[in-house]
Amino acid sequence: MPEHNKYNNQYKKDLELSGIKPSKRLGQNFIFDKNILNKIARLINPSTCDLIIEIGPGHGGLSEALINNNAKKILLIEKDIQFLHLLNDLKSKYPDQVDIRFEDATNFNFDFADYQNISIVSNLPYNVATKILILLLNTQYSTNKLKNMILMFQKEVAQRITANYGNKHYGRLSIVSQYLYQCNIEFDLNPAIFFPRPKVDSSIVSFKSLREKSGPDIKMLENVTRIAFSQRRKKIKTSLKDLITVAELTQKLDIDVDLRAEQLSPNDYFKISKYLEKRTNP
Repeated sequence: MPEHNKYNNQYKKDLELSGIKPSKRLGQNFIFDKNILNKIARLINPSTCDLIIEIGPGHGGLSEALINNNAKKILLIEKDIQFLHLLNDLKSKYPDQVDIRFEDATNFNFDFADYQNISIVSNLPYNVATKILILLLNTQYSTNKLKNMILMFQKEVAQRITANYGNKHYGRLSIVSQYLYQCNIEFDLNPAIFFPRPKVDSSIVSFKSLREKSGPDIKMLENVTRIAFSQRRKKIKTSLKDLITVAELTQKLDIDVDLRAEQLSPNDYFKISKYLEKRTNP
């Protein structure tokens, strides 16, 4: 029997004994294979982090892997109250290292005054992964505290985040993510290692913070790229017409208005966003 099947069968029984059923509504797909959990944990280099925030710890398998890899302090953000007992047991086992907040990560404030070097780790639920990523990017832009992140996404989303200019997956997520981080796919995850088994492949993506930039506000960049890439087939003179005129694009920014969204480089989007920002707040 493959190792991951052995762990899945064991932990499936443990969840059933605890009365816990994975929530389809919350997009819960759990990893129980300790080798894979340790592999994910080691990517964050836990001993170097002042604080690790884990989003959606569920049964606590990855949390314990982080502790076993010398994490100093872990804050667990869990929305699903059915994991109260299991996570409280984990806190009782490691009282000096584990804190728990039963809150929704999509509305959570990730800025902590007492910590300057925060790392984020999560097997993100597919249905809210992009929303949480945008929240984390906004937090990093405003605080510069989220130094490293190790996040799981659907493979297709991971490819969009890490795509370079000219790649077929290049788009909004590529631009806004790589504005603040060096992003790499570390490894892929087969659906067979999850319980319940998802219908898609997954990838682990690392985010390593870049030095502070003097570029545009990330909210403006996010808005410009969202509008441009939501109308991929249109030329930017049409897709961005409610934001900026053809004259401004050509005369002030020297950008070809007959290009489509995927044909503009990240620097083009930085220029447009910075210009709009200055025009809005002269």
